[in-house]
Amino acid sequence: MVDSTRVILPAAQAFTSGTLEMSERFTEGFPEQALTWSDFPVNTALLVLATFLLLISLRIFVGIAPLLFDSLTRWKACVNIDASVQLKNDRNTLAVFATLPMALIADRYDFFGAGILDRIPEEWSSLVTLGIIIVWLLVRHLCFYFCLLKAPRQETFRTAHKSFFNYWILAALLLALTAGVIAFTNIPDGTGRSILLYELAVMYLIAILRKSQILLSYCGPLTTFLYLCALEFIPTGALIAGCILL
Repeated sequence: MVDSTRVILPAAQAFTSGTLEMSERFTEGFPEQALTWSDFPVNTALLVLATFLLLISLRIFVGIAPLLFDSLTRWKACVNIDASVQLKNDRNTLAVFATLPMALIADRYDFFGAGILDRIPEEWSSLVTLGIIIVWLLVRHLCFYFCLLKAPRQETFRTAHKSFFNYWILAALLLALTAGVIAFTNIPDGTGRSILLYELAVMYLIAILRKSQILLSYCGPLTTFLYLCALEFIPTGALIAGCILL
């Protein structure tokens, strides 16, 4: 049976100036391949930067890792970290470094869903996601300093606030490892997104629990609840609502 959809050109017409001229009807059968997330140069550059930050932070992480993992089960481990100037500085450095991989994972698996990112070109969405996370962290910090002025025990309040960074580091580590497994096993993006969001939610709940335990050791339940609202629930709620409504 002859394929009537293909047009065979004479040799004199098929080759002109040393190139092969193919029928338009034939070439239309090859659709353009869609770009993946890693094909965009900005994402590739940020991945390289995140890898570089990982390499230079390994020594710091090894030194503080026992206390970080201990903080998953004991709130006093957070106090021990803040009691040491060296450990506190190392923790803060790791928290800054962890922000980039968290933003890349959030962008790759579309954590924010429909909203403001739908109007951003795909090649710039990772930078916008990083900016959103940085703004959210800055809002939390501003809320902290506003509440610190009225806190009766400022050092305890400071420790409770900065304990969040312990779990920010651990969450970045957990999500990065999980994202690697998802990519290696070819798990669908939708399923992978759900797994990563569940892990992030669990780490956030642990962070809230440990922070509340630190505050309850020196404050009453009502004061603890009000501080949690000001430092966690309002900024996080504003982030989620803003990404959905904008």
